[in-house]
Amino acid sequence: MNEVRKPRDPVTGHIKALAKGFKYLLEPNRMTLDYPAETMKLPPNYRGFFTVDDKKCIGCSMCEMVCPPEAITMVPRIIGEGGKTLPAPEGEKETKGPKRTKRPVVNWGKCIFCYFCVDVCPVDAFIPTQVHDVAFEKDKDYRPSYEEYLKPPEEPYKNAKKVVSKADLKRGVSYEPAP
Repeated sequence: MNEVRKPRDPVTGHIKALAKGFKYLLEPNRMTLDYPAETMKLPPNYRGFFTVDDKKCIGCSMCEMVCPPEAITMVPRIIGEGGKTLPAPEGEKETKGPKRTKRPVVNWGKCIFCYFCVDVCPVDAFIPTQVHDVAFEKDKDYRPSYEEYLKPPEEPYKNAKKVVSKADLKRGVSYEPAP
């Protein structure tokens, strides 16, 4: 009943793996994108980066409380070395109390783009964008200051050819130019 199986021949396994690798190396059809020259055309409701409308944000901290990976941090609304609080945005009255003293900042290295913050915001201060592909070269780039966070993200590959994926029974996935 309890038969001991012979171990596989490691040489044969390596040869099979190399043969499969060479087959895919020589085969002209690829299932990958030529990124960044080609990018996927994504649906309009695809979740991308988001910004905050400073005129709408009331500093309630609900976004920070609901964030599963704790990527949102509320920062004091302070400028300069003197610690002077920023005034209310133009055309609005200055509010007293806890509101308007804090603002959210996102650590993009932790964000999972669940959009709970967008959904929970009582004043719709979070603005979704269509930017999805952003590469950060430095650690500080994905943890922006509040002023940098207010700027909408720029799409890095605006001139890239947009493609859509198609199911192919022979190859699996193929990419065609987007309509």
